[in-house]
Formats: sequence, C-alpha cells, structure tokens
Amino acid sequence: MSSSESEDNYDNSEKTEDLDDGERTAIRSELSTLSFEELQKLKERIGAKVYKEAIFGKKDGKIESVKPKVFKRENKNRPREMSSKKPVSMMIDVPKVRKKEIRDPRFDPLCGEFNKKQFADDYNFLTEMRMNDIKATRAELRQTTDPEKALKLRRLLQRLNEQHKASRMKKTERMEMEKQKKQAEKEVSEGKQPYYKNKSEKRVEALVSQFEELRKEGATRVQRHIKRRQQKVKRRSHKAPTGVS
Repeated sequence: MSSSESEDNYDNSEKTEDLDDGERTAIRSELSTLSFEELQKLKERIGAKVYKEAIFGKKDGKIESVKPKVFKRENKNRPREMSSKKPVSMMIDVPKVRKKEIRDPRFDPLCGEFNKKQFADDYNFLTEMRMNDIKATRAELRQTTDPEKALKLRRLLQRLNEQHKASRMKKTERMEMEKQKKQAEKEVSEGKQPYYKNKSEKRVEALVSQFEELRKEGATRVQRHIKRRQQKVKRRSHKAPTGVS
C-alpha cells in the first residue's frame, strides 16, 4: 500500500469518528442503492475497518469478558447441575472399596485349636433337646389318624433316633479313647511298655458293646440287627467281581 492511500484511510477514519447517528443513517441509505460490485470497490478503496465503522459505528471500550455461568442449586438436596461443554476426563477416580475379609474359624489360628471333648460338652444340651423331640413325636404319632401325616412322623422319628444313636456311639468311643489314654499314661509312669490296640481289636470290641446294648433292649432287637447284618453282607458279596483269582 502506498503512503497516499494510507493517509487517505487515516483521514477517513478520523471523519467516521465525527459522524453522528443521522449522518450514518444517510450514508446507509445511499449505500443501499449501490450494487454489490460498487460496494466491494468502495470497501477496497477506503478499507474494511473504516467501511464497518461508517455503517455499524465504532465500539466504545474493550470487549467485555464472558463470565462463566455459575450453576446453583435451588435446593441443597438436589444434584448439582454440570456444564455440558466441559469434557469428561477419561480417567475417573474410583474410590477404593475395602476388601471384606472372610474368616473361617476352622482354619483360623486366632480361634484356637478344635477340642472335640470341649465341643461335645458345650453342645451337650442338644442331646436333651433331641430326646424331648423324640418323645413329642411319639406322642403325636399315637394321636394322629391321618396316614400321610403318620408316615411323615415315622420318618422324622426314625431320623431322630438315628441321630441320637450316632451321638451316643460317638460319646462311647470318646470315653473309651480317654480311658485307653489314661491307662497308657499310667503304664508309662510305672515304667511299663503301654499296649495300643489295633483297628481290628477296636472293631471287635465295638461290635461286642453294640451287641450288649441291643440285648438289653430285647431279643427281637438283636434278631433284627443280625438279620440286617446278614443282608448287608449278602449284598456286598453279590457286588463283588466273580472269576478273579
């Protein structure tokens, strides 16, 4: 751009500063009659800045800074409104959840060692409760007339009797083991060699004690037990493979 053109633009910019609203309106009406080509040539001759100021006027002061919108809640219990223009970060801070530790008292050394005798003594009241259930079931079985209910009561009574029998046998075995342990400790204290029974001897003694208990209950009880024992041995012999040398 030449120096003469720059001086013309400077003079035009000073003139546009002195224009009032009336003169600017007259300029707009005159420019409205011009063609687009003529307006483009005028804009190139006087400059784009002067052209815009002549038509739209000069802006006073600096451009106001856009204040960020403050999102407020009408009620403190409502969720806070977030701007949709703010991008969500890919990395989300997830709070760490404390892992729940599961402790099994059977394998936890903090719970101590399992003592069968102590456990049996602590839960000895279950035997008395089971005996009361057996008595109540027998009394209800005598009074009932419904065959389906009687069948259910017989099965319940059989299950309770088997549980009571198993607990009684365990108690007997535990007492026998304690007796043998005390006998061995006594022999060791006396300087003798203690005698420990093998499994076959223990099994024979258990069968003898079981037979004695059945004989106390009655002869029919013994015969029934012997019959069941024979049937069990017979079934086992049938299941055994044949022709094996």
